Amino acid sequence: MIAHIKLDDRLSVLRAEDRFRNWRSLDDERLCILCKRRFTGRQAEIRRLRNRKYELRCPTEGCNSGPHLWIYPTTPLVSHVVESDWWHAAGKKHERTPPVSVLREHGQRI
Repeated sequence: MIAHIKLDDRLSVLRAEDRFRNWRSLDDERLCILCKRRFTGRQAEIRRLRNRKYELRCPTEGCNSGPHLWIYPTTPLVSHVVESDWWHAAGKKHERTPPVSVLREHGQRI
């Protein structure tokens, strides 16, 4: 059942049920990484469960994501951060240098 909650209570529910990110106000925005929708705390869907708990869901119809799939809109996704030529860097062979004894490094005889 979708709960119709007072605005003050809505913020309290968002703060209590979203264990991944902080909500300072109902105007805070999140981005759903499944459907790519940007929404505020006012728009987040809050469902009241039978055990008097609440469940948060993305407001997009048909999207079943919860807070674990919401990010801050300013957070870059890994795919946006990775260099465009990552495959080139991954193919490079790294030379292994033989380990140097700590004693030798400091000029002591073994």
